[in-house]
Amino acid sequence: MNRLIRTAFAMAIVSAVPAMAQEPAAPAPQDGAAAPAPAEAPTAPAPAAPAAPAGSDAPAASPSTDRNAEVMSAIANLSPVIGDVQIVGPWVEGERNGVWRTIMTQALGETKGSRFFFQQVEERDGKPLVVASTEVTEIAEVDGAIVGYRADAPAEGEESNLTLFFDIVPLDGEISETYELFVAPGQPYRFGPASN
Repeated sequence: MNRLIRTAFAMAIVSAVPAMAQEPAAPAPQDGAAAPAPAEAPTAPAPAAPAAPAGSDAPAASPSTDRNAEVMSAIANLSPVIGDVQIVGPWVEGERNGVWRTIMTQALGETKGSRFFFQQVEERDGKPLVVASTEVTEIAEVDGAIVGYRADAPAEGEESNLTLFFDIVPLDGEISETYELFVAPGQPYRFGPASN
């Protein structure tokens, strides 16, 4: 479970770092002008490349290179419709454990119609795996804009449960209203106006 949380934080950090700048290319020569000769730099012996597996034409990649490529691919393929992804707490169910993850989508240019999902993510064989995904269908019907949501600490003895509070501003108002989502592993969720 700790690895899942560390992975989630690492993905958030990687997504916040801008792509590294590339060295600018030399300008193309003008018509009739000769291209300047590149400056000669002292050459040093190149470090030996790792041996490629037998029958492979490509050099072997390191685990960190593979992991970076996996993270960058996941970020590049993330749909612009997804407006928010968060790890909001741990869960335990018998011998299994993992983290709760939330995903909120928003149609571009729309002020309502958000869709909200919560997922149970578990680590299996060293890889995170979504084992359950549920949409809170009532959120798409809310006549207002979700301006934020936050997790509440679970009660003692209910550490696997998830409680989220949503701040929703009605389309015909200016003051946000609070809604509550309560989730327990293996149970139907409850969503509605907060009771307190």
